[in-house]
Order: sequence, then C-alpha cells, then structure tokens
Amino acid sequence: MFGQYACVSATAMLIVAGLGTSTSAQVDLTFGEPANLGPIINSANGESSPTISADGLELYFGSDRDGGHGGSDLWVSRRPTTDSEWGTPVNLGPVVNSAMAEGTPSISADDLELYFSDWGDPRPGGHGSVDLWVTTRASKDDAWGEPVNLGPTVNGEGYEVTPEISSNGLELYFESERPGGLGLDDLYVSTRPSTDAEWGEPVNLGPMINGELWEHCPTISSDGLTLFFDLDIPGNLMMIERPTLDAAWGEPVSLGNEHSDHYAADLSADGSMLYFTSEHEGGQGDSDIWQVAIDPGA
Repeated sequence: MFGQYACVSATAMLIVAGLGTSTSAQVDLTFGEPANLGPIINSANGESSPTISADGLELYFGSDRDGGHGGSDLWVSRRPTTDSEWGTPVNLGPVVNSAMAEGTPSISADDLELYFSDWGDPRPGGHGSVDLWVTTRASKDDAWGEPVNLGPTVNGEGYEVTPEISSNGLELYFESERPGGLGLDDLYVSTRPSTDAEWGEPVNLGPMINGELWEHCPTISSDGLTLFFDLDIPGNLMMIERPTLDAAWGEPVSLGNEHSDHYAADLSADGSMLYFTSEHEGGQGDSDIWQVAIDPGA
C-alpha cells in the first residue's frame, strides 16, 4: 500500500536522532519502548508517513481508512498540549483530498505549508504520473486551502515523490525519476530565495549521493546540516553532512538496515519523540503509526 514510498528505517533513525556530527556520539542516546499510537490514530486499514507540527500539537499522516475521499487521504490528529492524548483524526476534506490518492506529507516549520505527493491516478492539473503539491493556510486557525501543483519547473513527466521541506523553508528535497538522473531514482533539491518566491530548477544531488540504485525518502535535520535517505529496497539508511548551509554535501555513510518494516519517521521539534510507521506485530492494521521517546542527555 504505502510501501512503495515508505521512507526512513525507524531503528536507524533512532541511532541518528541526536543529529550530531558523528555516529559514535549518537549511540549515547537512550530510547524508550516503542509504543503504538493505538486505535484512535490507527485503523484496521493503514496509516503511514507521519509529520508533526513544530509545536507538537498536530500530527498529519496518510491513510486509506474509512471515511476518505479517495484511495488514500491526508488526515490530522490534534491535541491541546504535548502531554495530552491525540484526538480522533480528521480528514482534511475534499478541498485537499481528491478522488485519487494523497500521501507522504511534510509540514513546514511555521505550520503554514503542507507539501505532499499524489500517486496512482494523478490529481487533475498535474504534469506527470506523480507530482508534488502544496496546500497553505494563513494561520493555524484557518482551514487548508486548495492544493497547488508545484508546476513544470519542479514536476516532470515521470514522477516526483516524498517531499521534505527544510526548517528555513528554502530547500525542498524529493525523489524523482526525471531525465538526467544517475540511476533508477535520484534525490534532487529545489531552492528559493525566500518563502514567498517560486521554487527554482531542481538540482540533482550528484554522484557523491546518487548512483545506479534507488535513492529515496530524504529527511533533513532541523539545522539543515544532516540529510538522511534510503538506498535501494529494502532501504539501507544513509547519512550525509555538510558544515554549513552553503557547503556541498559530504560522502554518505551507511547506518544499516536492521528493521526494514519500520519506515517514514519524523522527529518532534524538541527532539524528545520520534514518530514512525511500522508493520510490526501488535499493530491495528496493515501499517500503523508508532512513537518512541528519546532521552538526549543519556
């Protein structure tokens, strides 16, 4: 169902969740017992690709649960405080969700832009078999608006999937099979000079990162200096770093693939909780959303 665009190995993400400069420093972190978010969030169908808002009060994800508008829809669960239980998920409605399929959301740090991809039957107004879209709102109290296709500069005739917006809102990473790539699928980045500007021509991350296999599902740290991605299927989690936002990415380091049924992870803004997707035993449906607490001081 969501496996084709499933992203980050949660177990590997746990190792690197500290976002330090070396893997040896990151293994000092202590992690709690992973917990399924339960039947309020997870249905008998499938939930995938959680993305949590910067204030920790909104959790967006893709699901084909009952009550949707298409093959897969975008949903949100809310809570009044970070210590509260998550509320019943709410479908983002027919303005955002179509009769086709929406998934792999990525919310901006200001909580006002929600990027996602469509797949299967493309949404009307697209440019390829799978495109990147964005829906916006004026404030957190407002409803999400009509999704806008990112246009032919970003979207090609094939597919672009798994968007990841940087915390400063000036870089958009994604996976694509567009012409000019180096392998099956490559990682690209589109940049813009300000959050009000249009996205620029996507740039292939180059042979240091992209090769003959499938590079997919990018996830960038909040400081913008560490990028994670999966290599091939099942995913071998890779990590690359750069010393500054203007510097080139370094050589990828493999972080392994111990649990390929854990994927599509997202870290809370304060680094205390990791949300991820898993088909592990003890779930409610085909794929569920889980969480695990992180102690950065261990």
